[in-house]
Amino acid sequence: MKLFLLCCLLFFNLFAQDGNYNNILKLYKKANYKMVCRHGKTILNNLDDNYLSLVGNACAKEDDIRILGKILPKLNKTKNDRLNASYFATLILEKKLIYQFMNDNIKLTGLTLPKTNHILSRVFEKLAKNQYIKNHGKFKNIQINDGIYKYILWLSSDKPPKMYIDEYKNGMLIKKHWFR
Repeated sequence: MKLFLLCCLLFFNLFAQDGNYNNILKLYKKANYKMVCRHGKTILNNLDDNYLSLVGNACAKEDDIRILGKILPKLNKTKNDRLNASYFATLILEKKLIYQFMNDNIKLTGLTLPKTNHILSRVFEKLAKNQYIKNHGKFKNIQINDGIYKYILWLSSDKPPKMYIDEYKNGMLIKKHWFR
């Protein structure tokens, strides 16, 4: 009887694991990155490397950079794992440096990091090249013009402050990015 129960538990655990993988894959294919990130974070320790990369990429698209630090050390077995780990590490470092730039006025001039399509990379590159305008008003903010895109970086007034990047295309707000 105990052996039967143990076999049933193992079977249901494997079935649930496959269900988790299938659910993550279906959501990712539908570009529902928010749900992939949210669901993936709850089962992070049970995911294999391919799904860790999928969840990490979805979280990066949803600006949830903090979780990448937990995924990063697990991606080291294959060339693709290491490539994804480098991408995640780049985003983490860019976020931290931009946050320090906004809070502590550190200079980013001359720093170069791998270039990605993520908004953090686009903003970091402009800051490192001194291609921005500081607006000193009630709220300190930084404005970056990049052709048809414009980014406004600002900090919230709570403690510790959160960093926001408002992304505009042709003068219309298309996304408000939020980083802690």
